[in-house]
Amino acid sequence: MEGITYLHENKVSHRDIKLDNILLDGHGNIKIGDFGVSRKTEENELLFEQCGTPAYIAPEIVKDMGYKGFPVDIWSAGICLFAMLYGNVPFKANQIGDLNTVEQLNQEIEYKDTVSKDAIDLMKTML
Repeated sequence: MEGITYLHENKVSHRDIKLDNILLDGHGNIKIGDFGVSRKTEENELLFEQCGTPAYIAPEIVKDMGYKGFPVDIWSAGICLFAMLYGNVPFKANQIGDLNTVEQLNQEIEYKDTVSKDAIDLMKTML
């Protein structure tokens, strides 16, 4: 989260936060990689490009009505946290169109009590 905070403080929306883009260097330091769809943005600027990885993508991107860059990074980080704690992502999709056809965006995310209440509360806040 410190890395995402740093990006946002410097007005950068990553827009493809996912486990594959969270790396460890030789000293165990966490690094964020793959800035291919990132962009400079203002806090309240609306973006319209559909980008990101479908299983991690925020609902407002899929709805294609404009979105703010910083909140979609937080959503994707919440999906990463979910995946790290449960071993899978809550939504399965190979492409953005899959999310619309199976109407996954309207589904409730199921949080099992195999993780702490604090972790569940954090994920609910992020998602």
